[in-house]
Amino acid sequence: MIMGIIVFLEILAIVLLIIGYVNDITSVFVIGLLSFLGAVIILLLGGFHGFINYPATEGTHQGVITAVDLKGIYFRRYEVYLKSSGYTGQSDETKYLLYDYENELAEELKNAIGKTVKINYGHDGGYIGWNSCGTYHIKSIEIIEN
Repeated sequence: MIMGIIVFLEILAIVLLIIGYVNDITSVFVIGLLSFLGAVIILLLGGFHGFINYPATEGTHQGVITAVDLKGIYFRRYEVYLKSSGYTGQSDETKYLLYDYENELAEELKNAIGKTVKINYGHDGGYIGWNSCGTYHIKSIEIIEN
C-alpha cells in the first residue's frame, strides 16, 4: 500500500512537472516538485523501519479471555483481550494479536472466552513487517480452568 502511494506520487509529480514546465505555470511546477519530494521523504522514512532487526521475544500470560474480535479491512487480524485478574474492575486488560489465517487457534480462543487460560506469545526475531502482529503474537494457549 505504501509503495502504491509512492508510485502514485511519483507519477503525479512527473505529470505536473511536465505540465508546469511546458505551459510555464509556476504553481503547477511547484506542486509537482512538492509531490516528488513528498514521495522521496515517505520512501526514506518508511524504509528505515524495515532495517530494524528485532530480537526474539517470548512470554506467557495467564488470565481470562474476555473477547476475540476479527478486525481490519485489508490486513485482517484477530484481537484477543485477556484480563489478568478475572472479571473484576481492577484488572488490567492486554491485547494480543493473531493473523486471520490462523483459524484453528482463533476457534480455540473463541471457545475459551470466560475461561482461565495461559497464553504463550512472542516474536521469532528478525525483521518485523509493517503489517505483522509484532511482539504480542499468540503462539499457543493452554486452558487452565473451565
